[in-house]
Amino acid sequence: MISIPSKVEEIVNTSPYLREAMTDYLINLSGLARHLQPRIAEELKKPVTAESIFMALQRLQKKLEPFYEVNPAEYLANLGLRSDLFEITVKNSSTLLSALSKLSASVRENHTNVFVFTQGMDETTVITSKVLRQQLLEAIEHEKITNTIDDLTGITMQRTHGQIETTGVLQYPLRILAWQGISVIEIVTTLNDIMIIVRDFEVDQALISIRRALKNLDSKS
Repeated sequence: MISIPSKVEEIVNTSPYLREAMTDYLINLSGLARHLQPRIAEELKKPVTAESIFMALQRLQKKLEPFYEVNPAEYLANLGLRSDLFEITVKNSSTLLSALSKLSASVRENHTNVFVFTQGMDETTVITSKVLRQQLLEAIEHEKITNTIDDLTGITMQRTHGQIETTGVLQYPLRILAWQGISVIEIVTTLNDIMIIVRDFEVDQALISIRRALKNLDSKS
């Protein structure tokens, strides 16, 4: 039969957010115990008190190791911005890719450093600089536009050595933004580059939050 401490540990270990909050002593264990009590009682199929869960949480907190086995700050570098972006989503068609390929010359001529398109099953999303807006609209004038998002900025960073095999590196900045209530519009990645697209009015808070979090991690290493 599974014990209360075992069930508590199982729940905590399956939630990176909860585990990190406990290791950093950011969560009220008494409130957490009351929150978990109905779930644990149901899963154990027996009466369980919030007090017993609270004691299990206290014991667990003392022995918990940080969720990240490595410091994500050591795997992320060169934080920067790509401003004046917008996004258009278009229904897929037999002519769409050909139309988008015609923009390659404009990208070079305008020294545009962002021109990304991602093709899904039914639609394709294009993210690029505002200076290409008119050329893009002309290139896809016969396509069906389903959505447009203006006033976007890309927060860029580079992944360094060994990041592919390292758990939590990409998740870390996204978690920071989630904690701050900042909406991520898109995520664009290559092997070593990450660009997180947010709305212009949230970019200052987003950049400060990520930079502060990485600095705090770096100071602990």
